[in-house]
Amino acid sequence: MTLLLQLAAFVLGAYLSIRVIAALHGAVDLWYDIRATYPRVIGAIVVWEAMVLASLWLLELPYQSAFLWGFAVYLLFYLSLLPLVGLYVGRMRHTRTLRNE
Repeated sequence: MTLLLQLAAFVLGAYLSIRVIAALHGAVDLWYDIRATYPRVIGAIVVWEAMVLASLWLLELPYQSAFLWGFAVYLLFYLSLLPLVGLYVGRMRHTRTLRNE
């Protein structure tokens, strides 16, 4: 039962990591109209960060570490994809210029 609950805490940490990253992307996505949408953007970031902190506060110690591992593993996975996206965008840009010539 403890292993199952630790797995659930790990998955919860990964899920909340996804939501926090999505909330942080809200500022970039809505930058064109940030003056009108900043309360929504800030609110989303605050809500998801509060969910992370509340989860950490409510979980007991072995589940806290599983939660943090899930959060960190997904965050590192996401950050590891950023260089690959840069390579893909660069390749697509290069392919597009070759087609236009």
